[in-house]
Amino acid sequence: MKKIKERTVIGMDKVEETFTQFQNDEVQLDYPDFDAMWGRIEASLPEPNKKLIKVPASAPKWRWLQHRKVAVISSLALLLVAAPVLATVTNKWDSLFNYRSGIQTALLSGLGQNIDQFVINDGVRLTLKTAIVDDNRTVIIYTISSAIKAADYLKFSTMEIKDSHGRVIEGMQSQTWDEASQTWNGYFETDWSPDTQLSDVQFTAKNLQSFSGVKRDIEFNPLSEKTNLFTIKQDGINEVKVESFVQGDQIMLSSAVTYSQKDVKDWTYPSIGVYKDNVNVRGVGTDVAGTPGEQGEVMRKQSFKLADLEQADLQYKLLYTREEQSINKVWAYNLHLDKTVMLSGTIKRTMNVPLVASGARLDVEQMTITPTQIKIKARHVESDRFHDRFPYVNYALDVDGKVLNGGEYTFGKYDPEFSYYRFEIPVGLKLTKQSSIFFVAKYESRAFRDAKEPILLKDISEEEKSLTTLVGGYTVKWTYYKRDGNLYVQSECEDPSFGGVNQTYMGKGADGMSGKQVSPHFSGDGVNTGLDVYKNYAGTDAEIYIFWYYVENPNKEIRVELKE
Repeated sequence: MKKIKERTVIGMDKVEETFTQFQNDEVQLDYPDFDAMWGRIEASLPEPNKKLIKVPASAPKWRWLQHRKVAVISSLALLLVAAPVLATVTNKWDSLFNYRSGIQTALLSGLGQNIDQFVINDGVRLTLKTAIVDDNRTVIIYTISSAIKAADYLKFSTMEIKDSHGRVIEGMQSQTWDEASQTWNGYFETDWSPDTQLSDVQFTAKNLQSFSGVKRDIEFNPLSEKTNLFTIKQDGINEVKVESFVQGDQIMLSSAVTYSQKDVKDWTYPSIGVYKDNVNVRGVGTDVAGTPGEQGEVMRKQSFKLADLEQADLQYKLLYTREEQSINKVWAYNLHLDKTVMLSGTIKRTMNVPLVASGARLDVEQMTITPTQIKIKARHVESDRFHDRFPYVNYALDVDGKVLNGGEYTFGKYDPEFSYYRFEIPVGLKLTKQSSIFFVAKYESRAFRDAKEPILLKDISEEEKSLTTLVGGYTVKWTYYKRDGNLYVQSECEDPSFGGVNQTYMGKGADGMSGKQVSPHFSGDGVNTGLDVYKNYAGTDAEIYIFWYYVENPNKEIRVELKE
């Protein structure tokens, strides 16, 4: 067993890791287009002494009711004149909304609904500051004031909305420490939106947890083929097993973690840290965490440049998150959500715009433009032969020459018929009824299942052996060997347009056996190396087959104009 030495480390990047999927979101700090903002708000307000009336769904999308400015001068004076003040006030939220420029846009435009309700439990004051509610999402912005400020991260184990029908609406939460105000700033977000302009809901947060990061020095040599086992027996972690696999000019570290407490799986996130002169050595590719193993263990895959780990005098550490404190109380609020003002700047376009590529067809049926976000709803009319999604990896909108990067976000809900693509509205973007909007699909990744010939593995032993075969016209190198009684089969190709083999298998029918993927495959990551393992393989020869493989073209794109 390996000896370990523990230290506590402050300053983890959990929030950054949580939001890497939004890293292409464009964030600007310009002032909003107040002329356009005035037009949106003015057009929807009633005449004096009249109640607000919901615009019927059948009303023309680009046509707004006209009203007198004098009717709204008093109510909007503070909003429009105080633009610099708004910018100053919202500075405290800048770091929180690095990947949510649409929320920044709404705040700077004064479009948020003031809440200003708080509940105190055990000295922790949770204040709901602002609600941003439109037809694309609901966001609740809050602050947490408490003595818990030395922690690296805070989160509630449960945060949810219960709508007027009693349905529970789940979402995601994020919070960051603000040194200036000595508070935690956070927000809750869900793709749910009330089905009426006014809605009474209950917002609930439960069980506030604080966490710190832990570093443990470990004796580890990734260049050795030996499996390393680290015994922890603390913080709910039992053992961590680490194996390393050289894959071309990269090396993958595969960790398997067993736990003595089941609940800590939700927050420990163990990983291997590599340091040179106390400076972190950055990994490459996609870090995959949380995959369940066959024996109940939790898996993690990390990749590094091989040259980086071949350096002398490297230090290795086991990194994980530890719960420091928990306040198992309930913070509950009754809220009256109002999205009337947001609807004044909302446009819904119904359309039928097809995208066709490689046997797949995607029909864009609806575009919803709100002050914070553009959402595209598209139907999968025809899928490519082996997938239920369109064979492109990246998506963007081109709005009058301004590129908004975004993508398909599910909020944990899978819809086999539709995809929903979301794009944040950057501060300063001017949208008019003459604006041209193009939907752009980039980076083609196609799947093929025409590789029928078996790959014959001879004289299987602990010594690495290799051979090459043609897969779809591409030369693929196969490397195979045994380790700890298991057969490992690796595939790779020097041609970058070959996207990789998804998975291999042996035999057919009841005698069939699928290789378990050791290195995960992600379309569009530029890596075409795959590694499968066949556990407890006793034979000296094997005949394996390919389920399917990918062919990729990073430079290929399709663009269509979105119009009714």
